[in-house]
Amino acid sequence: MEQLTVLSFGAGQDSTDILYRIMLYQEFREKYVKGHFIVVESDPGNEHKHTYEHVNYIKALCHQYGIEFYFLTNGEYHPATWQTLEGQFIKNDSIMSLMGPRSCTDNLKIKPIYNFIDHYIAKKYYGYNSVIQPKGKNFIKKFAKDHSRIRMIIGIAAGEEQRIKKATKKELKANQTDAFKKHKNPVPLWFRLAVEKIYPLVLEGIARWNVHDHILNHTNFKLPFPSNCKFCPYLSKIEILWLFRFHPADWYDWVRYEANKIAKWSHRVGKNLGVKGEKLLPEILQEAIAEFGHMTDEELIEYKMSHGHCVMSKY
Repeated sequence: MEQLTVLSFGAGQDSTDILYRIMLYQEFREKYVKGHFIVVESDPGNEHKHTYEHVNYIKALCHQYGIEFYFLTNGEYHPATWQTLEGQFIKNDSIMSLMGPRSCTDNLKIKPIYNFIDHYIAKKYYGYNSVIQPKGKNFIKKFAKDHSRIRMIIGIAAGEEQRIKKATKKELKANQTDAFKKHKNPVPLWFRLAVEKIYPLVLEGIARWNVHDHILNHTNFKLPFPSNCKFCPYLSKIEILWLFRFHPADWYDWVRYEANKIAKWSHRVGKNLGVKGEKLLPEILQEAIAEFGHMTDEELIEYKMSHGHCVMSKY
């Protein structure tokens, strides 16, 4: 029976620590890696420079340890309508907002990985030779039926379990109230049948501060910044100040995207909301400066080093 284990790599601290532990510790590796092992990351097209540098570092490290590493970029496995985050902004004069749907993670980080895995399985196990991507996740389903469910390792630390998407009370109630009516499960059937999600850091009780301590004091490897998009609406005021102080060009690009969205919908009846809601980014920045402008560069970097963002996703 064939087995396949995939590390869903986000280039942040949690998934990096899991990869380091797989590389360094046989007991940890044997516990969580079954069969063939690959590492896959999807590029949303809006990561920080330090994240792309870390990706190159990890790519070289995986080569050294004989681990397959795949970095999905240039929209190859991304949905046709979601090639990059900034591409969306430019195409539609749109932004990601706290007030809108959390669609960026699913479209830019998660769906590309499973599109790739389906194609990877087709080529490696079933002799599929076309460069055209297969549709419908049929090879993922076939692999699970013929062999075993795909083990998907996900980097979420202990204490951050709220990031693990669970069915809401409303969804559960809908599925229970009418036994004769079909209710759509938010998680696709192919995923429920063919993928087993594994959270090693949660299972081992490893919190974010344990990740820092392990990488800094028990390995010779690099501790990365948390991974998050530059234009994430979940950035705190301190992180907004960090972006403005260290990457002003990126800051002004973000402000421009928001202004373009506001201008496009200026004729619309009702509220025309920005990244954070009614207050636009320039006003948020002024509040950040007033509240946290006293922080030194070193203090801002230390804060940034300990804060990442990822919303819950249906996969």
